[in-house]
Amino acid sequence: MLSRTAWLASYPKSGNTWVRALLSSLERDGEPSLVTLDPGGRGDRLDSELGVSLGDLSDAEADAMIRTSWANARLASGQFIRRKTHNAWVPGADGFPIPWQPEGARAVYIVRDPRAIAVSFAHHMGFTHETAVAIMASAEWSTSIDRREATSSWSRNVGSWLDDCELPLLLVTYEELSANTPAQLTRIAKFLDLPTDEERIDRAVSACSFTTLAAREIVGGFSEATAEGRPFFRRGEVDSWREELSPYLAERICGDHGDMMKRLGYL
Repeated sequence: MLSRTAWLASYPKSGNTWVRALLSSLERDGEPSLVTLDPGGRGDRLDSELGVSLGDLSDAEADAMIRTSWANARLASGQFIRRKTHNAWVPGADGFPIPWQPEGARAVYIVRDPRAIAVSFAHHMGFTHETAVAIMASAEWSTSIDRREATSSWSRNVGSWLDDCELPLLLVTYEELSANTPAQLTRIAKFLDLPTDEERIDRAVSACSFTTLAAREIVGGFSEATAEGRPFFRRGEVDSWREELSPYLAERICGDHGDMMKRLGYL
């Protein structure tokens, strides 16, 4: 069985949604759909076509069934089914990594300076900066109470995908994406077998500037925003954390994640 899943994986607030918007715009050759940014509207949940109730299964059986649903799913176009996930590549109840897929699947992992994540994450969730920093250091934290989710700490999430993921993986940094969006979008599109002609890439980049996405969210809303009056698309600037995050918390993040930050060039 060949899987047609393409993971768009990241720790929360690392640029995953921006990448999804860019790919949606590229695929449509127009404005991205903020109703659903993924073909088929699928993330890392059970695909309903399988017709089973997870409540009737053990945790191990449920994990296996979810992965089976991903592997079986197909689009009429034959393209990859892009699935967003914040899960780390760590074992589930049945011992397999939660996002595991058979041959054919691919993964794009998006990484961002954790100091920038802390500020954006705090805004998104309505946390204090202190709370966001503490959560990012917690190996037990998850974005959901769902027992089948495991976001883990920032360092563990990043390291698990870079070191343990068995799928062909493309690493994309938020900073490089910001500095040269057309070049990075071309890399991702080529990896996912999407169009890469220069004019089409440029149209997608123009349609997905943060100013444009923020304006579209104001007019039409965005289903992934967590609360009214707290927009999803905020600043999108690489170094805005320098103005917003206290030196004490910036140092604390470096203490919590220094090894991985050095590995990725953030220190």
